[in-house]
This record gives sequence, C-alpha cells and structure tokens, in this order.
Amino acid sequence: MDDEKENNKYPKVPEKYRIEYIGYPKKQDRRKRYINIGQFFSNHWKKALFITIVFLVIWSIISDSGVETREFPQLAEPKTVTFEWEYKGSKYFMSETLYKTVYDYYNSSPEKHCWTREENFGACLKIFLEEAEEDNTISKIASDIKVVASKNGLRGDELLELTVAFVQSIPYDEDKLELVTYSNKPEDLYPRYPYEVLYDNEGICTGKSFLAASLIKELGYGVALFDYEAVTEDEVGHIAPAVKCPTEYSSYSSGYCYAEVTDLGFKIGEIPQMDINTKMPRIRTPISLFKEKEIKPSRIELGNAEIYIITDGDGDSYQGIIKTVQTIQRIQTLEKEVSRLYRIISSLDEEANQLENSVKYYEQQSESAYRRHLILGDYASYNEYSKLYSQYKSAYAKYESKLNEYNRKIDQYNNFVYEYNTLIEDFYK
Repeated sequence: MDDEKENNKYPKVPEKYRIEYIGYPKKQDRRKRYINIGQFFSNHWKKALFITIVFLVIWSIISDSGVETREFPQLAEPKTVTFEWEYKGSKYFMSETLYKTVYDYYNSSPEKHCWTREENFGACLKIFLEEAEEDNTISKIASDIKVVASKNGLRGDELLELTVAFVQSIPYDEDKLELVTYSNKPEDLYPRYPYEVLYDNEGICTGKSFLAASLIKELGYGVALFDYEAVTEDEVGHIAPAVKCPTEYSSYSSGYCYAEVTDLGFKIGEIPQMDINTKMPRIRTPISLFKEKEIKPSRIELGNAEIYIITDGDGDSYQGIIKTVQTIQRIQTLEKEVSRLYRIISSLDEEANQLENSVKYYEQQSESAYRRHLILGDYASYNEYSKLYSQYKSAYAKYESKLNEYNRKIDQYNNFVYEYNTLIEDFYK
C-alpha cells in the first residue's frame, strides 16, 4: 500500500514515453560501533586468524589481477577557465580554477564503459551525474553563479534561466561530434563528465546535458533527462536535461520541462526542431515577406523520448514556463497560419495567372474583331467584336477579383510574418 502511494505522487506520462526513476545515491547515517580489539582477538583468535588469511588471499588476487583502487588525486596543474555568456541582453563573466589531475581522473574513469552496453541505461546515466566525494566543483560553480545573479538583481527562476544560459554558452565540440559519428573505437563514444566539459570549455549534447542536470539539481530544482534514440534514418538521436515544472505546461505531460543546452537562445520548455542537414537543434529564424520569399532549410521533429527522473520529485518547480508556453503557442499558431496562407497564395497565384492568360486571349481576339469591323463595316463583324469584347471584360473582372484576393492574402501573410519575427526576436534574446 505504501509503494502504491509513493508511485501515485509522480505525474502520469503518455504511454509512448517511457519513464524511469534513476535517482541520486543517498547518504545513510550510521551509528559508530566501538570494538575492543584486544579483547576481540583474545576471545576469537581463531576467527581473527581465519579472517586475516582470507583478507590476504583476496588482496593477493586483486593485486595480481592488476585492479587498482582509484583514489582522488591531489589538486595539481591548475588552469583558469573564463566563462562568458549572455542572458536577457546582458553579458556575464566568471572565472574558475580547474585542475589537470582532476580532469585526468574523470577522463580515465573505467565506469565510462557502461555507455556501450545495452543493459541498465538509467544506471549508466547516473554514473555521469556523480562527483567524487572529494570534488565540490559543481556546488562551487552553482554558488558562483548565484553570486553573479545576486549582484545583477536576478532572483527566483531567473537564477535557473541564467544557469541554463551559462551551459548553453559553452561552445559545441565539433571534433567530439565527429568522433562519436564516425569512429569505431568504443572510447571515442564515451560521454564526458561535467568536470571535463568545464575544463575543456566545450562539449556535445551528452556532456553539456549532464553538466546542466547537475547544476539544476544543485540549485534545488527537480530534474530529469530526456533521451531520444534514432530508430530510423529520419530521426535524430539526442539527449537533454529537463527541469520540474507544472504538469499542465510540461513536456509530454511528464511534470518536467525540456531544456535545450547545446546552443544559445533556447528557452526552457521549448522542444526544438532539428536541422535535417546538420542534425543539430536550431532556433526559429525570421521569415521573409512573401514577395521576398526564399527556400528555408528542412527541419525534422525529435522522436519519442525516454524520460529518466533524477530527483525524487521534491525539488523546486520552474514557474517561468507558463509565460514561455503561451509565447510558444502563439509562435506555433503564427507558423501554421503563415504556412496555410502560403499554400492559399500559391494557389491564387496559379489561378490569377490562368485568368490573366484568358484576359490576354480575349483582348487579342476583340482587337482583331474590331479591326475586321473597321474594314468590313457590317453588322455581323460588329456583333463578333461586341461578343469578344464582352468576354474580355468578364475575364478581366474575374482576374481583377482574383488579384485583389491574392493581394489581401499577401497582406495577411506579411502581417503574420511581422508579428512572428517580432516575437522570436524577443523570444531568443
């Protein structure tokens, strides 16, 4: 019964999206137990001897097998990384000291091997979200961003948005993407830990998403990861963090709002379309007026997401999504209207061209009939001219009506385009 209540607190997700809770490891409080070592060996010397022998045997086996216990390294070979980013039209700067020894520690982690295995993907994701116990980099970065936010009067959800913008500003690692895309070496496919992304000041969707998820959690928000597997050639594989938000405004009704961090400009809650050529998320770009229309690059939608909940649902909820969703809905409505009007205008253009040809035909025929009438001067030639001229006027009236309708639709189209371009110019600041 308790398990049933526990499960009911999570939002319902549509069947086509698989949801899995992977969580963070929780620290357990343990009471200290004090043992009198001398008395123990006196009373249980045989057991003690046996345990000692077993321990030595196991240690020998481990030593011979070459398995070494990984210890967190000394902080050495420091490197200062300066991060620059923009948020709401203002520029921000922050410098952090990172260490080559720590970078090598994460870079050489044997646990990265889980990425190439098919089983227990959720547990593998958790590995890349864990820091060494001795490492406080994520908490320090989050704390430093809080200081930057406080100095600039940013509060509440603005701190979260500033943090997402910080991760977005980290350059995309084109070389790593090429390795992941074309290399056959397993080690080239492994994602990077957040520390590696910070140290290199570059990353692809995996590493940047792990960094964003770690920072979002550190800020106290509920967080999840959305994983998209490319099942067909028409789909794109991708991964992105998501922050807890009101269910009615959330992505896929999951209770979590998608956050694109691979590039600049994306708002929390906006699920981007992917460029069909680069396979990268792309922001909306201005639409040209109809008379200046141009061919736009093709875009494709992301497929179904597997949703991995990282926190237990008790984190803070992002409320800024409400305004964002309202703006996205208006943008999407305008996109549909522009697309609909484009089809209508194209059809009207074809009809107007056909009517214009008809006007030209009757105009030529009526002019020829008029010239014949001037030569012949009889009643029959005049009737022929009068009939053709009437047909010309009728054709012209239809053409003029269709042309007026065509121009009205172009005005509507251009008005929608103007509103759309104004919206996205402000939306992607």
